[in-house]
Amino acid sequence: MADKKIALVLGSGGARGMAHIGVINWLQGNGFKISTVTGASMGALIGGIYAAGKLQEYSNWLQALTRSDIVMLLDFSFGTSGLFKGDRIIEALQELIGTHMIEDLPVSFTAVAADVETGKEVWLNDGPLFDAIRASIALPMFFTPFKTK
Repeated sequence: MADKKIALVLGSGGARGMAHIGVINWLQGNGFKISTVTGASMGALIGGIYAAGKLQEYSNWLQALTRSDIVMLLDFSFGTSGLFKGDRIIEALQELIGTHMIEDLPVSFTAVAADVETGKEVWLNDGPLFDAIRASIALPMFFTPFKTK
């Protein structure tokens, strides 16, 4: 059976992260070739890591995390725009996955974020991968907003 080329869109919601990984693994195991991936929030995180070719490394790292590891990844923000900055988790992920430019990824990738000033969606499909992911995972009152270049 020839590979079936598809585009994958992954939604938001932190708990969906492992489900997204399972879906990607199922698709690949059943002859689907993912040619492009777009995601919002957790979908951008999983999609971007997949597009970088590092999904298995991320999955292994995630499954090995302990509760204390998770606490150490949280960097409290003492401002009013969010409880956590998100810098520590992004730094840990960059160390694990590496730094990549979106336009150089082996799979086409777009992260969807929101402009906090206008409320409009923004499509990020060039520049540093983890800048786009960080912008997409920003969540009012939880993760502080992130300004992309």
